[in-house]
Amino acid sequence: MKHKSMIRLVGGLGALALLSGCGVTINTAQGGGTQTTSSSSSPSSSSPSSPVASSPVATTSSPHRRVSTTSTVTLPVTVIPTSFGGSQSYFQYPASITVSVPKQYASQIQAIGGANFVVISPKGWQGTASEGADGSRSVILYPPGGSPQPGGPRILVQTAGGCIGCAWSAAAPYFSWVRQYANQYQESTMIQGVTPVETYHQSSILHDYQFVSTRTGLHVNGVAYAPFIQNPTGQNLQTLFRNAQTIFPAGQHALATVILNNLEQQFQNN
Repeated sequence: MKHKSMIRLVGGLGALALLSGCGVTINTAQGGGTQTTSSSSSPSSSSPSSPVASSPVATTSSPHRRVSTTSTVTLPVTVIPTSFGGSQSYFQYPASITVSVPKQYASQIQAIGGANFVVISPKGWQGTASEGADGSRSVILYPPGGSPQPGGPRILVQTAGGCIGCAWSAAAPYFSWVRQYANQYQESTMIQGVTPVETYHQSSILHDYQFVSTRTGLHVNGVAYAPFIQNPTGQNLQTLFRNAQTIFPAGQHALATVILNNLEQQFQNN
């Protein structure tokens, strides 16, 4: 699988290196393990067609610099159990993925499969994965001795399900057009209490962001994806919201970039 676009994460909080062109490929040979998943399917994505979607989008982008000292490693995919809130069927994870990473991380990472995602993480991390009855999915990874609860280093992957209001409210902090849509169509109750997150736009439906938690001091890097999808009734505009975050101590920005590049590909291709 070829990397389509570079995660452009903000480098304003210290001299944080970014990777340009870190690729990820998948070995599709079976053997990575099977795992049950909900039998419900997500609507297919389509090109933006709403007047809200076609409004001008800021082209702010964060600076980045090339890092050439990388190593290519093949990681076997370890599958963690996924819990389900609805009906189940089986899907297959890849046996392995191949990724280019900074040399200092080459022997320190692993690949974990859960909730139909494959997530790169520091070696030894563990986690939980779930899929709700509405099709929403979540993967939370954390270090040994850590917890899936907020407060410490974690990797989060979250997608909205079939609940329209849930998807809009989850996407609203990251996309101004979602907030505009909610107000325009008198659905402002969906975004009550939303605090906008400053983002850097790869496109109107793919944004990057970075901030430092005022509570923990950890650095949060993320990618948010909100493509338009056609409501099965053809009457309402919807979005399929997907979001990934790395929550790390300072100094691990290059690793965060590799992890988010991999997930960005899955958001756009699956």
